[in-house]
Amino acid sequence: MFLVNPIGKLICFFILMVFCVSKGISQAGSASQSWAEVEKNHKGTIIIYWDQSKPFIFTDGQKKMAGIEYELMEGFKTYLKKNYNVDLTIRWEDAKSFKSVYDRICNLNQPGIFGASAFSITDERLERVNFSPSYMSDISVLITSKDVPIVENYNEFKTVFAQLSAVTIKETTYEKELLEIQKKNNLSFPILYIPSSGNILRTIESRRQAFGFIDLPVYMMMFNNDPSININRQNLFPIKGDGYGIIFPKQSDWDEPLRYYFHRAKFRSEFKAIVSKYIDYELHSFIENLAAQSNNEIVLLTKEKEIQYKELLEKESRIKKETLTRNYLITLVVALVSSFIVIIALYQKSRRQKKKIEAQQINIQKKKETLEQRNEHLILLDEEKNNLIRILAHDLRAPVNHIHGLAQVLLMNYDTLSGDQKTLVQQIKESSIRVSKMIISILDIDALENNRVQVLKENINIHPILVQVIKEFEKHAQKKQIEVQLKVDKESYIIHADSLFLVQVFENLLSNALKFSEKEKQITISAIEENKKIYVSFKDQGPGLSAEDMTKLYKKFERLSARPTQGESSTGLGLSIVKKYVELMGGEILCESEPGNGATFTVTFEKAALV
Repeated sequence: MFLVNPIGKLICFFILMVFCVSKGISQAGSASQSWAEVEKNHKGTIIIYWDQSKPFIFTDGQKKMAGIEYELMEGFKTYLKKNYNVDLTIRWEDAKSFKSVYDRICNLNQPGIFGASAFSITDERLERVNFSPSYMSDISVLITSKDVPIVENYNEFKTVFAQLSAVTIKETTYEKELLEIQKKNNLSFPILYIPSSGNILRTIESRRQAFGFIDLPVYMMMFNNDPSININRQNLFPIKGDGYGIIFPKQSDWDEPLRYYFHRAKFRSEFKAIVSKYIDYELHSFIENLAAQSNNEIVLLTKEKEIQYKELLEKESRIKKETLTRNYLITLVVALVSSFIVIIALYQKSRRQKKKIEAQQINIQKKKETLEQRNEHLILLDEEKNNLIRILAHDLRAPVNHIHGLAQVLLMNYDTLSGDQKTLVQQIKESSIRVSKMIISILDIDALENNRVQVLKENINIHPILVQVIKEFEKHAQKKQIEVQLKVDKESYIIHADSLFLVQVFENLLSNALKFSEKEKQITISAIEENKKIYVSFKDQGPGLSAEDMTKLYKKFERLSARPTQGESSTGLGLSIVKKYVELMGGEILCESEPGNGATFTVTFEKAALV
C-alpha cells in the first residue's frame, strides 16, 4: 500500500491532466461559431487568420493590429451590434504565411473562420472558398530593377526578360501571373520566392536584373511616399482582377451578414474614412477610376509625373525654408561676430579685425553660391519635367495623325470593304480622333500653365461661332437623338475676345453636354444681355452634379460622380481648359446644377464697344 498509493495518485493526476489538455484543445478548435448560433444567442466568436500585407493588414510598432482589412472587420463587428444586437468577439490568429491562411480556410471544417491578407478574387480560388464582396479594385503591374530598360513591345520583352530573374511569393496571384507569362512566352527565367511578410518592390529594388508583379495600390502608395524609388514600371502586362475580399469556407453561413454589411449605403463613406488612414484617398480614387477605364496607360503615366512634380515642388519649398533659416542664422552669426569684434577692438589691432571680417564675408559668399547652385538645379529639374510632358505629347501626335490618315485612306475604298472591315476602320478613325484631342488638351494645359499663350482680342459676333460649333457636333447629337436648340439672335451679341479660344470654350461646353445627356434629350444654347454684359448659357438635361462634384469641377484630372452615358472618353482636362481660356479673355464661368436636374454652364463677357 505504501508503494501503490503514490503511484496510483501519480497515474490519476496524469490522466486528469491529459483530459484537461484534450478538453482545452477541443474547446479551442471549436471556439468559432456559425452565424445562426451567434444570431440566436446574440453573442459569439469568430476567428480570423491573417498574414501581414501592408497596408491591408499588419501590426504597428507597438504590436497592435492595424490595416484596411482589420478595420473593415472591426466595423463589421460594430454593424452586427447596431443592427442585430449581437456581441461579436473576434480572435485574430497570425498564420505566419499567406499560404497558411488560404490552406486553413480551405481545409478547416469550422463554421466561423475567415482569412485576411489582401486576397485577390479569382475563379480558381472561388472553387475552394467564398469571398466577401470586393471592397477595392485589384490591378497588378510589372516592375523591374532600375538597370532593366523599359521595353516597347512583346518581341523586345522576350529578348530582355529571358536574361532576368523573377521575385514573387508562393501561392499568390503574383506567382500565377509570372507562370502564365513564362508559359505563354516560352521563357525559363528563374524565380526567387520570398516570405509572404517580405516586400517584393524593395527586394527587386535591392537586386540587379530582377522583376515581378505588385499590386498597383501598394506601388502607388510607395511611389507617392518616395517618387525616387529605384525601380522601373513596365508598360506591358497590366492585369486587372476582380478586386480584393475577405475569404471564408464554402459551407459557412456568414455570407449573408457580410453581404449586407458591404452593400449598405453608408459603406462607401465609412470605407473612405478607413482608406484615408493608410492610403492617400486621392490615390485610391485615382486607382478606382483607372480600373474602370479600358485604356489607362497614359493616365497612369500622367499620375506618376504629377506625383514626381509634386515631390519636386515640396523639395523646392523645403530648400527655400532652409535657405531662409540659413540666411537668418548667417545674419545672426554675422551680427554676433560683429558685436564681438566691436568688444575686442579695444584689445586687438585693426589688421586682425579686418582679417576676421574678410573671412566671414568669404564664408557667406560661398554659402550664397551653394544656394544659388541648388536653386539652378531645381529650375533645371522643373524644365526637364515640362520638356518630358511636351515631348511625350508631340511624339504621340505624329503616329496618331498617321493612323488617322491611314484610316481615311481605307475609307476612300468604302464600297469595297466588308461590314466588319468598315466597322473596324471607323473605330480606328474615331479612336485616333479621341487620342488626338487628348494630346491637344495636354499641350493646351502645358501652354496655359507656362504662360505661353497669346490672347488676340477682336470684336466677335457669337452667333456664327455657335452655329459652326453645333454643326461640328451634329453627327454626335444625331447618333444620340439629341436636339440642340440655338436661341441666339444673329446680330445682337458682339463681344471683345479671342476667336480661337472662344471656339474651344464653346466646343468643350457642348461636348460635355452631349456626353452626359441620355438619348432623346434636349440641349439649349441661349444668350442674354444685361448691364453691358453678354451671358451665354449651355443647358442640358443630364444627371446633374453633386455638391462634392461642384467643389472639384475645374480641377485637372478629376473624375466626377456622373459618367458619360455611352462610355465616351474623358481626360478630366476640358473644364480646366475652359476656365483658364475664359479668364484669359477677361470673362467668367458659372455652373448651376443639382442631382437629377441637369446642369447649366454660363460664360460671361463684356459687351464689345462698337465704334
